[in-house]
Amino acid sequence: MMTMNEAEIRDLQTSIERSKIDRANSLTFEERLRAGAELYDEGMRWMSLMIRADNPTYDDEQIDAEIERRKKIVRKIDDCGMYQPCGMAEIDDKI
Repeated sequence: MMTMNEAEIRDLQTSIERSKIDRANSLTFEERLRAGAELYDEGMRWMSLMIRADNPTYDDEQIDAEIERRKKIVRKIDDCGMYQPCGMAEIDDKI
């Protein structure tokens, strides 16, 4: 069995990253916009699955509420800036 050394792995990683960048740069604005929406939708599906795994008794409405709660937290952090006091207790007393 052949193994790769660190330099070969690093070269492969660099090549893969360059390939991803080249593909992204070749997309039209519309394709980028569509890809962004698809990535968002996929992220929401994964978040829903993770919430369901953590809370198996939650129904769809409770999962949607938890997603909205988490989105509020992210918006609050974005508004305040990272590592700044944001008054997170105002969003939810669970935090």
